[in-house]
Formats: sequence, C-alpha cells, structure tokens
Amino acid sequence: MPQSKQRGGAASSKDSKYDLGKISARVDRVHVSGLLRTHNDYVMRAADALFKADNFQDVMLEAMSTKAYLHELGIFKDVSVHLDVSRGADASRQGYEVTFKGNEYSRLMGSAGTEVGQNEGSLRTELTVPNILGRGESISLQGSYSNTRANDLQLKFWKPFFYTRFRENRPEFSFSIFRQTDRFDISSFQSTNLGYLIDFSAHSSLGVDLTHSLQYENSIRNVGLLNKSVPFSIREHCGPKLASLVRYSVVFDNRDANVFATRGILLKSTNEYCGLGGNVAYTSSTAHGEVNVPLFSGFVAQFCGRVGIVKETKQTTLLPISSLFYCGGPMTLRGFKYGGAGPVVDGTPIGAQTYWCTGAHLWTPLPFAGVFKSLASNFRIHFFYNIGNTITFSLFTSSFAENMRSAFGMGLAFKFSDRARIEVNYCIPVRRQSTDKVLNGFQFSIGYEFI
Repeated sequence: MPQSKQRGGAASSKDSKYDLGKISARVDRVHVSGLLRTHNDYVMRAADALFKADNFQDVMLEAMSTKAYLHELGIFKDVSVHLDVSRGADASRQGYEVTFKGNEYSRLMGSAGTEVGQNEGSLRTELTVPNILGRGESISLQGSYSNTRANDLQLKFWKPFFYTRFRENRPEFSFSIFRQTDRFDISSFQSTNLGYLIDFSAHSSLGVDLTHSLQYENSIRNVGLLNKSVPFSIREHCGPKLASLVRYSVVFDNRDANVFATRGILLKSTNEYCGLGGNVAYTSSTAHGEVNVPLFSGFVAQFCGRVGIVKETKQTTLLPISSLFYCGGPMTLRGFKYGGAGPVVDGTPIGAQTYWCTGAHLWTPLPFAGVFKSLASNFRIHFFYNIGNTITFSLFTSSFAENMRSAFGMGLAFKFSDRARIEVNYCIPVRRQSTDKVLNGFQFSIGYEFI
C-alpha cells in the first residue's frame, strides 16, 4: 500500500513538517476475517469507533484499540491489523480499508502451572472449551492443590456481554459448581464447601471507575477436625450445614502498578448476608485500603488498612467458625504467626468477630539500582510498622484500641510476575499479649495483598 507508507514515512521523518493528526482520513470499510465458530454480530461493535475517525492518527489509534478489544472478546489467540487505501467505485478520496485477521482458539485448550495465593503456592490445571455457542461463551474445569491451606475443584460457565451496547460496562455472567477445602491448621479444623455460585460483574465510570460484583452462593459447609485434642468451642461447629448467601463487592483502583505502586489508591469492600435459607446465618463486612504517595528519588510512602466484622442475625446466635477473622502473619500483622494475634481457648486460636490492622511503609529502591536497572527494578527495600487488634464483640466499644498488637522491621521484596510479590522481613514485635504466638526474627511471605 504505497500511499499509506508514503504518508506514514513522511510523518515519521525527523525533518517532516506533517502531523498525522492533520492528515484527513476516514474509514470506508472494516473487515474481520478468521471467524469460524463466531457469529458476526459478536464482533460488529468492534469497529464503531473506527468509523468516527477523521484523521490518519485517529485511524491508527482506533485500529490498535479495536485490536485490543477483539482480544478481550476471548475468541482469538492472536489478531493482526492491515491498513490499505480504499478502492472501488464507492471509495472516498481519503478513505481507507482496515482488515483484522484473527486466529480463533482451538475447540479444546488445556493448561497446567503454579498459582500464587495468600502465603501459599498451589498446582493448578485447567481444561477449557472456548466460544462454544459463538458469542464468547466458555466452559472450564479447574482444579488446584496446595499442601498448606486450600484445595478446590470448579466447573464454570461464563458469558461476556462486551458486544452489547453496554460495552463500556464490560458486563459478564458466570455460573459455577465448586468443591473447596480450606485447612485451618492453627485451629485444628478444616472446612469443605460443596455448592454453586452465580456471579454478575460489571464496571461503572460515572466520575469514578468502579468494578462491581454481585453473587449468590448456595453451599453445604462441612467442618471437620484435624486432631482429637480440640476444644469444645470448635467441636460444636462440626458437621454439615446449609448456607445460602448473597455477596456484593466493589473495587476502586487507580494505582499505577499492582506491585510496587508509586502512586494511587486502592479501595475494596465486600459485604455478605447469609440466611436466605439453610441453617447458617450471619452478616459480614470487610474493607481494605491502600494509599501510595511518591516522595523523592524513588522513595514511596505507603499506608494500608483493613477492617472486618461479622455479626449474628436474629435467626442464630452461633457464628460459623470458618467465617471468623484471623489476625497475624506476614500478610496482615508481621512479627506474629498466622492467626497468632487473637482470642484463644485452651491454647487454640478460634478467630474473632472483629479485627482491624494497619501498616505504614517506606519503600526505597536498591542501592546502586542504576547499575543493574533491569534486575533492580524487581526489588525494593521497605521499612514497616504494623498495628492491629482483634475484638470478639462490637467494633464501636472501648476495646477498639485496648490490647493492641504492633511490630516493626525492615525487609527485601521481590516482584513475582505482575500480580504478586515475595517478602523476606526481619520483624520485631513491640506490643503483644501473653497468649499471642510471635515470631521475632526473619519471616517469609508470598502473596498479592498485604497490609
């Protein structure tokens, strides 16, 4: 396409006096090839913005945006873009034709690998049948195994609605059948959940970009013991129970990075109401916040906080032990073992109705980071101070600040992929209770959400 090359070359030349934004252009036709199982209407809205472009720069930018949109539809494993001058009897004088060549996913895909959780790693396998009905609908069978806490098996069907007029809201529906096992070794019990989950998620951007998720879960929860010497306050929760709940979560995140953010805010809130049926009833609310403030020479101040509360309803006076909160560990209150800062019965931690935890950090780059730029960018040094507490009754009492736990220290953090990080910290507990399980010295952690 000699004409477009000539225009692009002239505009990219150092001595060029042309601005691509001043070169008039329009899109006459858009072609999407490679559609085998996919219906045409699923990709039709991809080209809406292209037809609104009125200069060559906008045409190129919108073509790249459309390519990204086609990837998000979940039907192509790769997409290429071809731009050419418009030809034919109805071609306009400054018209172009844009062709997107896609390569659809195969009918059956599989993957196996590792997954990072909250201070645990797991083996994960997945078998997926993509785009089964021609409009992005997919089914997957997922399984994960961890030798520390959680194992799960899930059969999931999901359908995106990105191709509708609500494209900007990115709505998606999913239905899952799951079996999940969580081990609470510190309290000598495990919880096995078997049930189904209905989820609807969407984005809203009315002044603030938010991600919403509304879920309904119906499951059988079975609590079992891991050894014989378990106090009665845990034994009374044993056996299968039916839980029916609705859950709503909302997330605001404008950070410039998920790991080692230098600026921005993360706010997350989750609310549950259980008691729509079955014999488990409670209300639960958790909130998490993170603020990053750039200082100087790569130094960043970070402030984190998390609070959670679970309460009885009129239908019950016994809260499920698997829904109580555990404070302590490298993800929440450094310098304490997991669940080591909270109420204890007969030497066994049992979780709390309410907890709160805060952290202040000073992040710094490695010394001589300029010498090893590519490697050093994955490391940070941080100085931290954590404060937290657990409460077994109402949050708004005088006990909110009583018996607080705190610790400080410093450590080295490594960015593990773009979502998780590894920390090796030296911790010094400052305030503790006699029943707490502290860890004075080095503490290792891996995860994606820290305090």
